[in-house]
Amino acid sequence: MSREQSGFREIFNLEHHFTSEGAFSIGPYRVTVSKELLESDFARSERVVFGSAFSSSGFKNTVTEKPSSSGSWCVTAVVAEHKELDQASVLVPESPLVDGAYDLSIILSILTGRHVRVGNDVEPYLPVTPGLAVTSKNFFRTHPVIDWSLLPALHAAGAGEAMEAVMLAMTSGNVGVKIAMGSAALDGLTTSWFSTSGANRYTKEVKAEVKAAGGAFKAHLEKAGVSQDLIDDMMPRLSNLANESALAKLTAFLKAGGMYPENPDEEVPKRLKWLNVLRNSIAHSGSIKFDIAKTPEASFRVAGAVALLLQDISRVYIAKHLLKIADWGVDEAQQAVMDFFLSGKYNCQDIVAEDYETFRQRLISHYEEYGNLDL
Repeated sequence: MSREQSGFREIFNLEHHFTSEGAFSIGPYRVTVSKELLESDFARSERVVFGSAFSSSGFKNTVTEKPSSSGSWCVTAVVAEHKELDQASVLVPESPLVDGAYDLSIILSILTGRHVRVGNDVEPYLPVTPGLAVTSKNFFRTHPVIDWSLLPALHAAGAGEAMEAVMLAMTSGNVGVKIAMGSAALDGLTTSWFSTSGANRYTKEVKAEVKAAGGAFKAHLEKAGVSQDLIDDMMPRLSNLANESALAKLTAFLKAGGMYPENPDEEVPKRLKWLNVLRNSIAHSGSIKFDIAKTPEASFRVAGAVALLLQDISRVYIAKHLLKIADWGVDEAQQAVMDFFLSGKYNCQDIVAEDYETFRQRLISHYEEYGNLDL
């Protein structure tokens, strides 16, 4: 009997971390992991596993290196049939090509860092790549709480389009595409949030003063005999003076999301500024060679960290502030963004000055000596 006939739909590539059969509810949906689905073949990056063991000499902290693996596109769970799976998408209601199953798929994708799809015998439409989850390993095993009634608010916040961009960033192997898509997601979320946040310092009164000054400026140019073509080119751009800069909007957004300090020292805004410069460099020139990095290798390292930071910011905002998820994994991701602005380190690595191998050896040495990763 097929799963369709038995009242279930397949879920592909969902990393749920179940070690024995079980089930959980997410929104209106009931997801089941049977014994036959426990041994899933996920794509993995090369990784270091930290553990402990007893030997003849006593307790010892252990470090094991595991190679990368390509994984496969396979069923890892099933969801019970539900009428909302076939109803119009709430996240992207303007698209006739997606439905409730899409909404479930994309939310699971954002939380797990993997391209997840819901449907019997469906094929991937994005690459199957290693994933970096924003939620903890226990999230799905301890009855995840997600209020599906919040989805209309996600649509209003532009999260539907942002999540698509984040998925493209997560699954692309090109760092330029990762940064471009991560920037697109962040810009959409920031713009939508700012329009309703009340954080705009440019009041109607200030705008009126700027407009009056613009009129006086135009009169001055005309009196000075400046070419009308130049005046016509300049004047429409003056209206932007009465709007917050992109950097000011991003700063306010990050503060509201708990990812940027309220009272930063002088180094913190510098880090935000160069982060913005780096992503704009990709957007405008496609270049990943940055003045802040002294070598081409450092440029690629910095670019890779920026790509992950942009994804983290968007995913933390969606998970914690839009979906209202309470999970220590999301909290850690939020703190990782904050720590970057506070110290210049991303997940304990100084991304400008320290290459990965140096960081890796420092991490291993610290764990072997102290049994923790608190660098």
